[in-house]
Amino acid sequence: MNSSDIKAFIDFDKVAEYRKSMGYYQIVTSELTMEPLEVIEKYHGLTQIEDQFRVMKGDLETRPFYVRTPEHVDAHMLICMIALILIRIIQKRIIGSGLIQAVPDAYWNSGLNSERIQTALNKWRVDLLPGDLYRFMDVDDPDLKLILDAFGIKIPAKLYRKSELKSIKTETKIFM
Repeated sequence: MNSSDIKAFIDFDKVAEYRKSMGYYQIVTSELTMEPLEVIEKYHGLTQIEDQFRVMKGDLETRPFYVRTPEHVDAHMLICMIALILIRIIQKRIIGSGLIQAVPDAYWNSGLNSERIQTALNKWRVDLLPGDLYRFMDVDDPDLKLILDAFGIKIPAKLYRKSELKSIKTETKIFM
């Protein structure tokens, strides 16, 4: 194929029109009755959800390669929705706690993004030590501390007995 054949397939007027708008934020939508800022807000929300699903698909191995049967698809959707709800609860608690200053015009400001929440929660574990003693690990991680503080969970650095772990669990109020 030579250059004249390629030129026959390219609409240079469309390319020139596209170049004029390079660098501008563009959304193509069928929502003709919405105000422009409302469209932007809705698409930002959808993009944020997609970003969180991307994290979940990678770490939870929920890509189509793993999800084939109708039962697996249903389970995949349930896991994704539960994970998204939990992430949103954590984000709302962080913003509502006042521990992070929310920027009113920044839709993306959600406390911590889903990847940071997942990383922080994956670090949080309890190690069993000799003598039936337990120790919380990584509670000094800044993101994990932010999450725990947002829920009012205080974990002093000490060794715990099983009964103390149960009391921490029962004293924690997730929905206030």
